[in-house]
Amino acid sequence: MDISQSITYHITRTGNILRRLAAKKIRDAGLDVTPEESVFLNQLWDRDEQSLSELGRWSVKEPSTLTRQIDGLVKKGYVVREVNPVDRRSVFVRLTPAGKALKKRFEHTGIRQLDRDLAHALGGNPEKLLRELLDICQTAERELRGE
Repeated sequence: MDISQSITYHITRTGNILRRLAAKKIRDAGLDVTPEESVFLNQLWDRDEQSLSELGRWSVKEPSTLTRQIDGLVKKGYVVREVNPVDRRSVFVRLTPAGKALKKRFEHTGIRQLDRDLAHALGGNPEKLLRELLDICQTAERELRGE
């Protein structure tokens, strides 16, 4: 098949380009986080103090990559790790005051506008588009698990 006609290729290519655009918007706003780190920050801004496994569900990265990205946020002073006092095998990640303050600056990056622009370009129904994308992802994840 001609790759220029492959939907999978264009979805992957679009994702890569959008990731680069997000990185540029973050840099242009003067923030020192990567788009991947911003995924974790967004999750923590929605609900602070989550376990590494909870945060990992939002990532499409291997556990070692997740750990490295959280390490980067710790070094930057945006999050701290805390051992769960009930189960010492479990580690929680919590925002620091600097991590909480970063949210307001992040809102000025224009990244959230990308979702609105995509939804508009694809028919203006973001909920339907999101449901369809989630269905595709869940099907692919089941296949990866051998189900």
